[in-house]
Amino acid sequence: MEYKKNDIKKIGLSCLNLSLRRTGRLVTNYYDLMLKDSGLRITQFTVLLSIAYTKDISITELAKMTDIDRTTLQRSLKILEREKLIKMEKKEIGNVKGLSLTNKGETKLTTGIQLWKIAQDSMKKSLGIVEFEKTLKMLVEVRKVALLQKV
Repeated sequence: MEYKKNDIKKIGLSCLNLSLRRTGRLVTNYYDLMLKDSGLRITQFTVLLSIAYTKDISITELAKMTDIDRTTLQRSLKILEREKLIKMEKKEIGNVKGLSLTNKGETKLTTGIQLWKIAQDSMKKSLGIVEFEKTLKMLVEVRKVALLQKV
């Protein structure tokens, strides 16, 4: 064995990636629970939100906006389309599909936004507004560093 138990513990306690993934899973579970009455998971909510923000967005544009790889995104979009929350329509130019919300999708998103606001306010209250805003800014910086490190 070329590593020691202490080395493993040190990595577990100091690795940014492990910490972000653990925190991300817990925060995702919290938002999923808070959005439960809308019938949406936080991942679906963010995709619907992004589609609503940019009308008739392409899958490629949506993937860039959400930082979700196209394969994963396409699987999610198929589910949303099957549930009749979104429409995928071929655009006039090339082999590009435009995405938009259906009436059912708009209704679910409206409910989801109300529940998201409650979850968000709860997080702000628990962390304190200053720490909450500092955390968001720090996460933006971490994403920038990760983007710069891409090879």
